[in-house]
Amino acid sequence: MKRKICIFFLMIILFGLGFSQEKIAEDEIIRPHFRFSPEEVFESQIREPYNWPLSTPEEQGLDSTIFESAFQEAEKIPFIYSLLVVRNGYLIAERYFHLQDKYDANNVYSVSKSFASALAGIAFRENYLYSLDQKLMDFFPEYITSDLDPRKYDITIEHLLTMKAGFDFDENQEDWDQYWRSPDWIQYAIELPLRHNPGESFHYSTVQTNLLSGILTKTTGMSTREFAEKYLFTPLNISILSWHQDPQGIYTGGHEMYYTPRDMARFGYLYLKNGLLDGKQIVPEAWVKQSIKPSSRFTSDWGPMTERGYGYKWWLGEIHDYELYHASGMGGQYIMNIPELNMVIVTTMAWSGWPNPGQFMPIELIANHILLPIKCFLGPPPYFPSEVSAQKVENRGLGYFEYVNVLRWLPNPRNAGVNISKYRIYQVVDASIWFLLDEVNVSTFEYWDLGVDKERKYTYGISSVTDDDKESVTAIVTVQHPINR
Repeated sequence: MKRKICIFFLMIILFGLGFSQEKIAEDEIIRPHFRFSPEEVFESQIREPYNWPLSTPEEQGLDSTIFESAFQEAEKIPFIYSLLVVRNGYLIAERYFHLQDKYDANNVYSVSKSFASALAGIAFRENYLYSLDQKLMDFFPEYITSDLDPRKYDITIEHLLTMKAGFDFDENQEDWDQYWRSPDWIQYAIELPLRHNPGESFHYSTVQTNLLSGILTKTTGMSTREFAEKYLFTPLNISILSWHQDPQGIYTGGHEMYYTPRDMARFGYLYLKNGLLDGKQIVPEAWVKQSIKPSSRFTSDWGPMTERGYGYKWWLGEIHDYELYHASGMGGQYIMNIPELNMVIVTTMAWSGWPNPGQFMPIELIANHILLPIKCFLGPPPYFPSEVSAQKVENRGLGYFEYVNVLRWLPNPRNAGVNISKYRIYQVVDASIWFLLDEVNVSTFEYWDLGVDKERKYTYGISSVTDDDKESVTAIVTVQHPINR
């Protein structure tokens, strides 16, 4: 029987899930270049970040304890700077860490790419661009040489938007150092060899988005920053503190932009509302919808995120049956939109070096400590047990058995008026293998699993069951620390 698993107390160990960079296809790893020392990762914002209207989770149909629990889990992440949640247009949860506050603008790394995508859509509306099939080399005839790979003439704007130009460039330190030190970034990118034919396959590389910024500079007669200020930042009432330029003065398209978390959330909410805010169609609605359609699909999961895809510089996925799309940046920068919940979630983090253990921690945090509790909270009764805990204890006069796992819980007050008859106790091996250990009386809020192994970690599920056998989603609890003699 298929079951929905409710996880409140289990922070899934990153590499234990096979959720490592080694198990993600090489051409899907998000690794924009990092050139700043840790103390340079953020700067103080000069102007006020977007002044969100404030509300409480309860006023927006949720429970504050969900977010307080999420904040407690976030505090365990050593690199995290911020966690913000917007629902129904209101800021309902906001917490900053490691001496950050709402005025600090962070390097959002590849979240920049989603901003660049919005600028491309605006450029089409303003008739600076007229077709997705326009060719890259038509914008840069000065870089045409006699030995240029003829396939370069086939690269289009759409290929740059969907990461299908085919350039043989990997998001690693070696490739980035060569690119960064080159005297002309546009020329360097155009002269890169092709790994595959244009349009043939997805291969993530930041140089494609930087080329897109070069195209905007050429066609608009403005710098990309001037264009963004006029058509995106000012109408959206947000600002950018810092934005890197290449040796020719062209602003980057795919990295080194600095925004506050509140302004990042405002941009996410713009897309959640199909480009229309405060009565202004800032980004064309059709562009927003096209941007979050999959141009590529991937078989690999990012931990709890499945059904992954890529649109016009927005990543797509699904977590606990919630379809979502997100802007993603190296080190754990996320703008995550969940349309079904009318919700935007933002995280910012410090980049933690190579390899980058912090990249996917926010996904686990959002999945298991925000989205899953929300799914449980909004679900139909019966509801899962409350305040579930477990511990491993030594023999308490039970004779043969030396170690015991003791599970305890409380009835969920939201089940008032619901006829709960019993609780079911499961041993959870993984998402697909569950063993029913026992059923206990409704008046019993404790279960002893006898004769367990001293060193082994155990995971249990506890659900509420009505007298007509309707079963709740399941609270998960893990005994993580064995007793040391």
